[in-house]
Amino acid sequence: MSNLRSVTVRMQPELFEQIKTIAEKKGVTHSDVIRDLIVRGLDERIYSQNAQLLAQIVREQMEQVLHSHLQVLQPRPKYPREVDPRRLALWRKIG
Repeated sequence: MSNLRSVTVRMQPELFEQIKTIAEKKGVTHSDVIRDLIVRGLDERIYSQNAQLLAQIVREQMEQVLHSHLQVLQPRPKYPREVDPRRLALWRKIG
């Protein structure tokens, strides 16, 4: 820890009291708590940015897979060609 640099941060009394309470519960210094909170905040930001990138990549991959199988997934028409309306009328009269 000899390569740590000093930084002065001013904060509201309420925030300082929260940090003080955390430090007392953990048995560490205020500086340790502040460093930990900063690291956790940066880690969450990096994770969030990477999660968005990963989600985009997965989405693109899924679209490629679905597109390649689109013919299989699309419902096929029940009748391959149009039915002559006269046939339908005849069927209705008989049926």
